[in-house]
Formats: sequence, structure tokens, C-alpha cells
Amino acid sequence: MIPDEMKEIFEEFAVEAREQLESLENDMLELEKDPENEELLNRAFRSMHTIKGGAGFLGLNPIVEVAHKAEDLLGLMRSGELKLTPEINDVIFRAIDFIKGAISRYEEGEDVEMPEDLINDLISAKEGKTVSKKDEKQKLDDLLDKHGLSHLKGKPIEEILEELILLPPDKRPEEVIKELDKLISVEPVSKEEAEKKDIEASQKMMEEVKVEEEKKPSVEEEKKEEKKKIEKKEEKAEKVQEQQVEKVLRIDVKKIEDLMNLVGELVLDRNRLLRIASNLIQEHQSKYTDELEAVLSSIDRIVGDLQIAVMKTRMQPVKRLFQKFPRVVRDISKMLGKEVELVMEGEDTELDKSILEKLEEPLIHIIRNSIDHGIEPPEERIRLGKPRKGVIKLKAYYQGDRIFIVVEDDGRGIDIEKVKQKALERGIVSEDKLEKMSEKELLFLIFNPGFSTAEKVSEVSGRGVGMDVVANTVSSFRGTIDVESQRGKGTKITMSFPLTIGIIRSIMVKIKDRIFAIPIYSVLEILPGESTEITTVSGREVLIVRDMTIPLINLSELLGIGDSEIGYAIVAWVGNQRVAFTVEDLLGDEEIVVKPLGKLFGDIEGISGATITGDGKVVLILDLDGLLKRELRSMNV
Repeated sequence: MIPDEMKEIFEEFAVEAREQLESLENDMLELEKDPENEELLNRAFRSMHTIKGGAGFLGLNPIVEVAHKAEDLLGLMRSGELKLTPEINDVIFRAIDFIKGAISRYEEGEDVEMPEDLINDLISAKEGKTVSKKDEKQKLDDLLDKHGLSHLKGKPIEEILEELILLPPDKRPEEVIKELDKLISVEPVSKEEAEKKDIEASQKMMEEVKVEEEKKPSVEEEKKEEKKKIEKKEEKAEKVQEQQVEKVLRIDVKKIEDLMNLVGELVLDRNRLLRIASNLIQEHQSKYTDELEAVLSSIDRIVGDLQIAVMKTRMQPVKRLFQKFPRVVRDISKMLGKEVELVMEGEDTELDKSILEKLEEPLIHIIRNSIDHGIEPPEERIRLGKPRKGVIKLKAYYQGDRIFIVVEDDGRGIDIEKVKQKALERGIVSEDKLEKMSEKELLFLIFNPGFSTAEKVSEVSGRGVGMDVVANTVSSFRGTIDVESQRGKGTKITMSFPLTIGIIRSIMVKIKDRIFAIPIYSVLEILPGESTEITTVSGREVLIVRDMTIPLINLSELLGIGDSEIGYAIVAWVGNQRVAFTVEDLLGDEEIVVKPLGKLFGDIEGISGATITGDGKVVLILDLDGLLKRELRSMNV
């Protein structure tokens, strides 16, 4: 446990250590492609050294020991005495995972045991030894005993994985799963073979040293010179790092939240001031009103600039999120015996911190599905005339006032016929409705809870859990999601989000003498009531627009505020379909600050919050997705 007087220092260490670990993880992935890259080796060594130093100061001995042994390994690779192999990289990744987990446990006030097995494996890797399959199997049996899973001992790996996946996510023993992953990847090596390889390697090393000694009598001097060069490079890099750190100021997130709330209040008062001043200037024209108009224009601009500046303090580059996925792709593709390359674009694109923090799980679900269901095995890809290695693209970009995040693969695509079959089997839609659905609407069925086209459950995916989580997360941040797929060519999933979640642009509408706000991001078009063609299909009102049949929802009836004239029909993209909503009148668009309804009201389906307009009125903000659900439930659809 961390003593109270050290908690503040530990928090700073935890933040820096996680940054170092993310950097180290990416460097090790790059080193797999380029094992002799001196710059990457030096950077990886420095990262582990920094973690060890910080942990040592705090007395976190398990982290210190693991980091020290991993640092030794990296040092040998840096000096050329040891070559990076997949086995060595696996054990370094295990060290990284242990340190991550240890930091989390320390944060939760738990003690961390010394990982003797991991330390021994790091020492073995340093000595050039191969961990035998027998040793790994014994380690797995020990872990199964530790977690009360002794009944699984002796079973095939596939059966153990199957049973572990049936457990709730928070009950799955991660260290057992990691050990299984390692067992899958380790080639069987007998004790005799391992000892023989060790002897041969030692003899070869002794012969090379002897030859070098005969050729170069001044080896020691050269080593000292090389060591000095490395130390100078490190010193220079550390100075550059120190200069960069001095330019960064870490601020408590709550302080930024408070500042954002104050700016929100300022935006509301600015809107009210502009409305009052506008009325005043119309009624009284004088030199003072001209001056007032000029000052208000300046205040409007300054508040707008301040709003953008504060919003930017909440923005973080998606690189912080994206850099987690090379390791995910590596591990999953290795487990499934597939070859996959992850290509990342637009890593400098910035996104609101609160959205960024919630996107990791949805993106992992999408990437897992891409590797498991989308990317074909190497032999199948070659047979189909595709490159042996599959490609997953993860990119981010701005378009207008929204940020788009795209996951695209060049795999087999989504089988529409299989989607139809599974939808019927699970009773998600009726056969009649299925026949009338467009290809886009059929593709969106994958976001229904429990939906999966997998023929059998794998250790990675196929239990019908995941894509509904993706859709719900995106929707909770007023985002949209789209899916495109071509059979045999691949699948593309696009998510879009507002730049900020606190202040949004909305259309102000009038329904039965009441004003509501509709977020503008989901609105596709607005049609005047007199030019709309409305008819009834299966007892339900629909709008006919350019030969498209769009469900029509009368908002005044749905909200229970009486009959109202249809002045306009607002067509919006809700979930996976176009839906039209009738309103009495439009009052223009306005920048609004979203305020939660509070504990007194709680969550009200169809209402996402409230705001105060420029004339001081409290206005409810409509949640179109929630309103559609209310309408469907009222019709028992």
C-alpha cells in the first residue's frame, strides 16, 4: 500500500509511468519489424529505466525488480550482445502488462506480490535460455489452482479458454488467459534440445570472443568508447525531454470541468445580452446604441474565442487512444493464426477527453470482429488472390464541426444473407419486414443486442456481445455510426462525434406554444408542412420524400401536449434509419449549453437535458433516439 504522505507523488508517477509504458509497448512492436534499430532500442531502454527509477523512489519493489530485469534484457540488445526474438518480446510484453496491473492495484490500495515466475523468465531470456513447454504447463496448473479452477487442469487449451470466456468479464483471471496465450505461441522444446542449444550457443560465443580478442587487442578501449557515445546520446536525449516536459503543465481534470461550466454560463449570459441589446437597439437609435453594438460585437467574439480555447484544454490527440491497438492486433492475430497489419492515420486529430476515454472498449470490439470474422487466414487470402497479410485501417479526421473515426478492413465482408438468416432465427425482425428492408438497414441489424453471424464461438468473439455496446456508446455522446460492407472486399465502420459535448448547435422549434431544442447534428433536411406528402402504411403515418417512405412521428402527440399543426417536418437520421418529426414552427438555430436534468427528474426517455435560451427561458433538449423508442413501444412494435 502507498503511505498517505506519498500518494501525491505516486499519482504523478502513475501518470508518467503509463505514458512511458505506452511508448515502450509501441517501440517493442516496431522493434519486431526492425530488431536492430538503435534509436528504438535506446528509447525503450530509457523508458524502462525511468519506470524503474520512479518505482524505486516510492519503494514499489515488485515493479522495481521486474523493470530492472527487463532493463537488463534491453541493455544487452542495445549493446548487440542479444538479439530480439519473438520469445524475448513476449516476456517483455508480460513485464509491461505486470507493471500496468501493479500500478492499478496500488491505486486501489492493494498489495502487490513479487512475480517470481516472471522474474525467472526474464532472467532466462537474458541468459538466452528457452522456456520449455513443460515449465509453462506447470505454471498454468499453478495459476489454475490459485484461482480456484483446479477442475480445468489437464484439459486442452481450447476447452479452458471456452470455460473462461463464459465467465463475466470482471471475473476472468487475466493472468491465466495471458499464460494460455503464451502456451499457444511457445514452440515445444524438449529439455535435451534446450540444453544442447545452450551449450552450442555458449561454445559459439566463446569462439567468437576468442577470434575477436586475437584480431583486436584493444577491445576494452573500444567498448569504453562506445559506452561513452551511448551515454552522451542518452544525456542529450534526456535534456531534450526535460525541455519538453517544462512546457507541459498537468492540471486536475476537475479544474478544467469547472472552467468549462463557467464558460457555459458565460455563453448563456452572452446570448441573453445579445437578445436584450438587439431589442434595445431596434427601439432606441443613438450614438450610445452604436457604441453598445460595437462593444457587444467584441464581447461576442471574445466569448467565442474563450469558449474554443477552453474546449481545446479538454481535447486530446487520438494518438493516446490509437497507440493501444497495435498490441491488441498483434496479440489477437497471433492467437488466431492470422497475419494482420494495422495502419493508423490522423493520429494528431483531437477529440474531447470524455469521449476519448470511453472509446477504447468499442474500438476493441470492432477490431476483434475485423480480425476474427473479417480477415481471412493467410492460405485463404492467397487462394483468393489477396496479399497474405490482411490490413486494418484505423483513422481519424475532421469534417465540418464533427470528428470521424473509421475502422476499415480488407477481409471477407459481411454476408447479407447470413445476417437475414440470423435476424429471423433470433426473432429480431419479421420475414415481411425483412423483405422490405434496404441493404443499409440489414447491415445495421448487427448492432442489435445478442446478434452474431459467427458459426461457432471463438475465444475472441462470436457470443453476440459487443456491437450493441458500440452503438450505445456512440449514441450516448450524441454520435452517429455507419457501416458499409462489400462481400469479399471488406467492411468499413464509421463513427462521428461532436467536437465538444457540453455546448452544441440546435434548432429551436415550437410545438403547441412550447419551445424545444433539437440538436442539429442529426438533422438531414427540413420540409414545409404544405409541401409534404403524408400517407398511412400498416396503420402508421409515413412521409413520402423522393420515392422514400419515412416513418412520421407527431411530436405534440408523443409528448402529450395536445394537437398541433404540422408546420414543418424535420427529417433526421436516428439509429439506423430516417425518421421525420412534425413541429409547429421553426425559431432559428442557437448555440446552447447542455444542462443535466438533475437527480430530482432523473433520466427521462426522449429528453437529453435542458438549456436556457437567449431570452432567459428554460428549454428542454429533445433526444430523437429516445423519442423513437417511445413511439415504437407505444405501438408495440
